[in-house]
Amino acid sequence: MKILNKSLYSISKIRNNIIKTVATFFFIFSLIPWVNFGLNDLDSQPWSFIFAIFFLACLKKVTLPAYSSKIFIITIIGLCFTFIRTNSIDIFNLLRTTISYLSLPILYISFYNYFIRYNFPLKLFVILNFLWIGFGFLQLFFPKIINFIVNSRNLDEIRGVSSLAPEPTFFAIYLFFSSWILIEVKNLVISNNIKMLLFINFLTVTFLAKSSMVFLFYIIVTSLFIILYFFYFFIDLKFSKKSMLSFIIYFIMLFIALKLFKNLLQDSRLIFLINQIVNSPLSILEIIKTDASINSRIESIYFSIIGSFKNYLLPGGIDTIVEMRSKILDSTENSIFFNRYESNKIMSWIGSTIYEMGIFGIIIIIFFFKVIYRNFRGSLFYCATLFLFLLTAIPVAFPLIPMIFSLLVYNKKT
Repeated sequence: MKILNKSLYSISKIRNNIIKTVATFFFIFSLIPWVNFGLNDLDSQPWSFIFAIFFLACLKKVTLPAYSSKIFIITIIGLCFTFIRTNSIDIFNLLRTTISYLSLPILYISFYNYFIRYNFPLKLFVILNFLWIGFGFLQLFFPKIINFIVNSRNLDEIRGVSSLAPEPTFFAIYLFFSSWILIEVKNLVISNNIKMLLFINFLTVTFLAKSSMVFLFYIIVTSLFIILYFFYFFIDLKFSKKSMLSFIIYFIMLFIALKLFKNLLQDSRLIFLINQIVNSPLSILEIIKTDASINSRIESIYFSIIGSFKNYLLPGGIDTIVEMRSKILDSTENSIFFNRYESNKIMSWIGSTIYEMGIFGIIIIIFFFKVIYRNFRGSLFYCATLFLFLLTAIPVAFPLIPMIFSLLVYNKKT
């Protein structure tokens, strides 16, 4: 009997070790979503989705977080309709779209089960954060160092480095949402070490990635923080001297860093856009008209949202946005946007979801908004800010978004 129990214990231990190994691979690959290891020339990689399936298959019991089953069913129905509305389907595009949208519920469920089983692996997450920054620094001296594992498109020397992403903007996006997760890990209780890492991430976004879009993210977050801070201060007549002192210290450190390393930003696109806004007589609208990169990102949001309503909120298909863009341009006297290239890629997380999935995409977004909303002051602004950023050029398959959703839901229970 003792031998049998010992054998069963050994088998159980081996099984648990296998599950933990698969779970660890799942988590690591979710943090390097663009690394292809030289196996293909795609941007987003399916590794996190594949290991998420393996991880869930290994579990005896899968715990479903709030609304996950409904989101999964609605995603399946939405995909069926969007494929019906697609003009021409090839196997590759069908598979890529299926994985992208199924990643939302699958990764949401997988991360949640990871957290309730192993808690959040903060040390591993921080190591990967520094790995991204390390490769960014290496690229300053060896620009082609990651070309054999990432499909890098960073060919412009005045732009920043791309690290383990295809382009600098995605590098900055990773660090921004990595910072968001670090803030959320302990339910908004932030240690001094994490504060320093957040500051390092910001400096990396500013001086290495040089991303104007993510720099704007930080401006929006800082502005909302200041507005809400003083709004609740005047309501409660309470004042946290410690919080304000920390804010002042980091502001001074930022000012010093900008002075010391301003040469790194010389001739960069970030400085160019700031000068355009501050010194140029051009209005924001005129800058949108004249700057091709900004124009393409804004038009992705505009045409996808307007196009979805022109489709009466029916799924639009995965290859019809070019046609829809032309129809909207032809039917309006629009002098802001110009159709520069024929691409069915929508550079917007929300824009893609709403246009390609229609009403089903809207329901998915509402469900995710509902599950992350919490009963504390400012939660509505907090959640709305997250979804405001998801209007921008965030890929649907970006794993850190369902990770944030899962972490927020997990933290509700703890």
